[in-house]
Amino acid sequence: MKRNWLITTVLMASIFGLCISILSCATNKINLRKTLDTKETLQVQAYWDPIADASLGLPDHSPKHTALFKNLSPVHISQAYEVDAFKAFFPKGSVPVGHVWDLDMDEVLPFLRQFHPGATAEMHINPGGEGSVEIFGRSISLVKVGLESEGAFACLRALSSTYAEVVFRIHAEFQLDEEARAYFTPAQFIGRLILNRNHGTIRDFWLYLPPRNTNVDINAFGGADMVYVPRMELIGQNINDQSDIVWETAITEAAAKSALKASFYKSAEIERHPVKEAVAKAQSENRPIHVLLTWGVFDDESC
Repeated sequence: MKRNWLITTVLMASIFGLCISILSCATNKINLRKTLDTKETLQVQAYWDPIADASLGLPDHSPKHTALFKNLSPVHISQAYEVDAFKAFFPKGSVPVGHVWDLDMDEVLPFLRQFHPGATAEMHINPGGEGSVEIFGRSISLVKVGLESEGAFACLRALSSTYAEVVFRIHAEFQLDEEARAYFTPAQFIGRLILNRNHGTIRDFWLYLPPRNTNVDINAFGGADMVYVPRMELIGQNINDQSDIVWETAITEAAAKSALKASFYKSAEIERHPVKEAVAKAQSENRPIHVLLTWGVFDDESC
């Protein structure tokens, strides 16, 4: 009898422990879309600086070029979004911290159209598939390598009992004029948003073009150039919800951005080292060194 009681006790303890384990695993995931309050809105401000520098001087090539590129500015400086619109950046199911998912560009593009109505997910020069490009009146066939870099991805970076932070990366461009074959192609858009899980509201929203040199490609009338735009961003903030956040589960921002980059480019998985470090590693491991010299970067949509 005593032995049966002991077995029953152990069995109950095991079942209880299993239930706790399952509950713990379940609480590590969250369905962000279900927490949104569809009645709330967020005011978003748009900023778009003029082109500050150009590698080849295309914006000043002719009055037609100047008209296309010199006066770019947001079509809506300020715009109110229903909170439900931000579900565009959330996964369709429950996910854990660190999980990456792809975004529906049909839901994302309305945000980019606050800059310009010509925002599109269809890149006119995309390194996946077959095609050609016309440069200064001459058609050049492109040797494609099958890497798809269009679209957008997001990652759940951090979670607390009150807040959730999502970071995202978008590849898109703006068709400025179809007849002139004029395009404005940002290297990438990076962004983040913080959701108040208790209220179902957006605390912070930030979408921006990283401000490094030659961060935009432009095309018009068969010509192309690499230019620098100091600032291009969307910012929305709930000023009544700015208390300090203590994240309970999180990955670093660098890790999240690395995961997003790897979702676009298979080459991002290649291990890279500074020259001195690579030489030392090659010598210690008796391995050859592969050197790749490029003009510009190859992990975004700039030239």
